[in-house]
Amino acid sequence: MKSGIPFTVRRWSAWAPSLDGPEAWQQWARGEADIPVGEVTPDVRDLPAGLRRRLSRLGKIALRVAMDVEPEENSRVVFSSRNGNVNEMLSLLQSLAVEEPISPTGFGMSVHNSLAGMLSIVRKNRAAQTAIAAGGESLCLGLIEALACLNEDPSSPVLLLHADETLPDFYAPFQDREVPVCALALVIDAAAQGEGAYSFGFSGTQTRDMPGDPMTSFIRFLLRGETNWNWSGAEGDWWCRRHA
Repeated sequence: MKSGIPFTVRRWSAWAPSLDGPEAWQQWARGEADIPVGEVTPDVRDLPAGLRRRLSRLGKIALRVAMDVEPEENSRVVFSSRNGNVNEMLSLLQSLAVEEPISPTGFGMSVHNSLAGMLSIVRKNRAAQTAIAAGGESLCLGLIEALACLNEDPSSPVLLLHADETLPDFYAPFQDREVPVCALALVIDAAAQGEGAYSFGFSGTQTRDMPGDPMTSFIRFLLRGETNWNWSGAEGDWWCRRHA
């Protein structure tokens, strides 16, 4: 019998092109819709205008789901992403290659923890924040970090924010699996006595091949109310169990 780190999901939000609400995601989870490819961005008119101008598409996606879950003002934040603001970084590198000056704003927004910082500014939140980049396991390691924060102080929830987008064509030869344009926000908390909860763990060895994107398969697991979730990355097998 596997044991893992227990937690409960208080609130969730996800965004992908044409999937911008709970009902749309439920239809997708039932197999009635796909995640389309496109340059669509979410509506972020509730963010300050000055901030909106600084945000890349990834930034708008990430902050949209974070704002939608309405995290507690002092929630600790864990931001995870495999590729981060890769389009912003590529633009900076292209400018350097032709000896053009780089944008200070672009440089600041290309830093991996910049989106967590932007969220803290919007929410006036001085609580701790962590940024995770761990290749294909970025979502899984982000969740481990969030659960470690929760274990350290179970009295307040933790916001896990994961966002990614497809690599630009320049980096396509290095892409080992398809990464959809998608973001997920989970407010995780310690489960009360008798409350339904999840447990999350890692085997440390790879025993099966589980192709596909871990974020979308994890969203499907949550929305379908399934009992088990399994995914394998380069470092081993990851699993999550739902307990009644």
